[in-house]
Amino acid sequence: MRSFLLTFILAVGAVASLGATSDYWGDYTWSYEDEPTAAYYEKHGKEPPQVAAPVTTVKVEKSYVVKLECLGCPFRVRTTPETWQEPPQDNSLLLNFTIDNDARTLLVNGKRIAPLAPAPLNIYAYQTPANLSADIMQKMVDMQMLDESWNVGTKYGTFALSYEHTIAPTAERFVSLLQFNITNIDIKYGQYPGGAALEQPEQKFVQLTLSRANAEEGLKIKQIELVGRDSRIKAAKLPCGRDAPVYRSIFRSTEWDYYGQQGTWMRTWHVVAWQTGDWLEAKIPIFILIVICAGACFLVRWRAALMRAKEMRDETEDAEAALLEPEEIKEKDKVEEVVEKLEGEDEEPDDALPEATKPSLLD
Repeated sequence: MRSFLLTFILAVGAVASLGATSDYWGDYTWSYEDEPTAAYYEKHGKEPPQVAAPVTTVKVEKSYVVKLECLGCPFRVRTTPETWQEPPQDNSLLLNFTIDNDARTLLVNGKRIAPLAPAPLNIYAYQTPANLSADIMQKMVDMQMLDESWNVGTKYGTFALSYEHTIAPTAERFVSLLQFNITNIDIKYGQYPGGAALEQPEQKFVQLTLSRANAEEGLKIKQIELVGRDSRIKAAKLPCGRDAPVYRSIFRSTEWDYYGQQGTWMRTWHVVAWQTGDWLEAKIPIFILIVICAGACFLVRWRAALMRAKEMRDETEDAEAALLEPEEIKEKDKVEEVVEKLEGEDEEPDDALPEATKPSLLD
């Protein structure tokens, strides 16, 4: 029942996405339906399909798919929920080495490894049975399953890769040697996280010979092969007689998360900054409400202050008027008295004047 449910979900995903290179969902059934077993071919008298080669050429000197045996690795069973197969069947990891369109960089499963991109360079790889058929491998290539354009769910689980990346120039001019050694595989999230270290002595890794001899044609993959652990790069002799430099980088996927590398101050700063930002973002509605309330309170208090100031100004003017009014009345009374006195003097009769001041007819 669980397998049927998972198959149904993956089929719906294939129909919904319309795939990378085809609009017909039936072209993708191989990516989520179980392959016939050896017992099936024996029962029906059929010849089992040919097993895919360790290296499949997609485009000469430009793109190759490596089926790297993952010795001692657990095997993911893509059911609902997922489980670990016990005991695990022999399995492999698929690595797509491709020269980018600019002919200047080398990608593995869509991530730049030459020149090496800054850490963290998270690379994921599909896990398949070790006896993956050449026919299915060719379908993976033709349908671009190993490209970033692929967006259909599959029966193949993926692992995060930890790796050792080594590159060094060779004695030949404009030619360098690159070794990509997977050291661990991990599932960091999910219901059943887990992983394994690729520690067995027989475990191999990928070695590429890269050439930039022709500037117009750009970077080329002159050779790609699987080599043993005893084939690690040793410093080559340059034409001048000195040892060539060897550049080695080690990446452990479990040491990194969304915020950076574990145990570094930069990661601590990122955690504080991001969590503070998330907290502020979650509180934005509350902040808006607080600002509105604070603004309303300010306006009310400002209006009340204006009203109080106006009332105090009116009271001051009334008090000043009350203090000035009696003086004005007194002055007004004095003026009226003077006016009345002058008017009285003007109306006084001549008889009232002294004899000496009376007018004479002789004058």
